[in-house]
Amino acid sequence: MDVLKKLHLKDFHVKNNAKFASFAGWEMPISFGSSLEEHAGVREDLRVFDVSHMGQIEVSGQDALEFLNYMLTNDLRNCLVGGAQYTLMCDEKGGVIDDLIIYRLDKDKFLLCVNASNTERDFRHLLDKKSTSDCEVIDLSETLGLLAFQGPSSSSVLEHILGIQLSNVKKMSFIRPNLFGEKVLLACTGYTGENGFEIYCSKKILERLASICSENGIRWAGLAARDSLRLEAGYPLYGNELSASISPLQAKLGWAVGWNKNSFLGDNALRNEKQNGSSGYVEYYSAKGGRIPRKDSVIIDPFENEAGRVLSGGFSPSFSRPIGTAWVKSENLENRKLDGWKVLLRGKEIPINFGRLS
Repeated sequence: MDVLKKLHLKDFHVKNNAKFASFAGWEMPISFGSSLEEHAGVREDLRVFDVSHMGQIEVSGQDALEFLNYMLTNDLRNCLVGGAQYTLMCDEKGGVIDDLIIYRLDKDKFLLCVNASNTERDFRHLLDKKSTSDCEVIDLSETLGLLAFQGPSSSSVLEHILGIQLSNVKKMSFIRPNLFGEKVLLACTGYTGENGFEIYCSKKILERLASICSENGIRWAGLAARDSLRLEAGYPLYGNELSASISPLQAKLGWAVGWNKNSFLGDNALRNEKQNGSSGYVEYYSAKGGRIPRKDSVIIDPFENEAGRVLSGGFSPSFSRPIGTAWVKSENLENRKLDGWKVLLRGKEIPINFGRLS
């Protein structure tokens, strides 16, 4: 049995009554009390997530831009220094290896924030494909920590506790201020659908930030709230809404593909899929009743045809009902607006309706 990795702030979280569970090879805080309260705290005020399990890979050198623009789907030429971009890493068949945020630190220097479960694979994949490209690929995951301050109060609170002006830090951009004698990356990014900032820093600074949070009564949130928040916001989770068998187009992320680029890894397969259509697509749904559809539960259309499967399922605190995602066959989607769709869960039929709640 593999030993779970532990966050640098594990003892701090224990003292703050965190409940832990296994996630992506890590022992992660699931909640610090009520996940429903933590969800509401992000929507209404501010909560902090320790997401130091995420991987960070630096790519630099005179060929870094050209190399990464081939390895990633989005057009990195549109990302200026000080900017961030959502993008995907695909294989030759157009399947998704990972989705990630890339930060352009300098003209020829980039930081990739990748999913924890894929960090080693992403790193090896980049090294394997680098070939003769004049760039260096470094895994910084062991040296960096990451805290996400999420919620409408995040800007004012961070300005107060850190003394940094954030009004000019727009969505998907970042600054590199000095904190406690070290340079950090402070980005207006996040995974909750709310205004927020993420701070990439050394473990020493991570400890200082955690202490400052305690001193100022700033409360924490765990992965349970993070998952319900991202589902409400319509954000994919790798391994659920994205995978080697669920392409960017099936996940409705074609906007994150640089179709005007000359070439990128997987482009032939994706261009062919774009022209001819996909076998199925990711759809968001809400369920009636109190039971939550779970991953891989079968989707049945109004004519009793097996039409797909559940990808993610959870409870929406904002709307007080189960919500989730499903992969649905293309031939069944023309009936998506009809009543009578349902999920089979342990012999029970759970009625669902497609479309995100707002």
